[in-house]
Amino acid sequence: MTTKRQREEGDLDRRLALKLALAGASALLASKGGSVLAADEGKKTSQTTLTRLLENERVGVVRMVSVPGDKGAMRERPDRLLYIIQGAKVRFHYPDGKTEDAVWKTGDAVYQKADNRQVENIDRKDLEYISVHLK
Repeated sequence: MTTKRQREEGDLDRRLALKLALAGASALLASKGGSVLAADEGKKTSQTTLTRLLENERVGVVRMVSVPGDKGAMRERPDRLLYIIQGAKVRFHYPDGKTEDAVWKTGDAVYQKADNRQVENIDRKDLEYISVHLK
């Protein structure tokens, strides 16, 4: 049986791993002068461009660019860490019909637990971020 302290230490280790993965992905992006060369050249999903930066048995790292008005697919997402390259206003749509608005600011790092939702860019500018998915 694990104690509360052991669970908290495990959460800290997991957060540190996420931060390190994010730092690596950001370094890769910066080292390419803002242009990532990856296995996926830039797959279009609706008006969102997804570029896979890294994929292995533990994490997946993708770069997302969403144009104003883009409404991604409703889908389940794993625990993840986002690094916001270009911030924007977003609206989350949940399966039960509820919505929630948020502002993702440039430079923010955001931890999100696994969920099922749709993300819509409700701003007048592109949204760009790196997403590190835990497996």
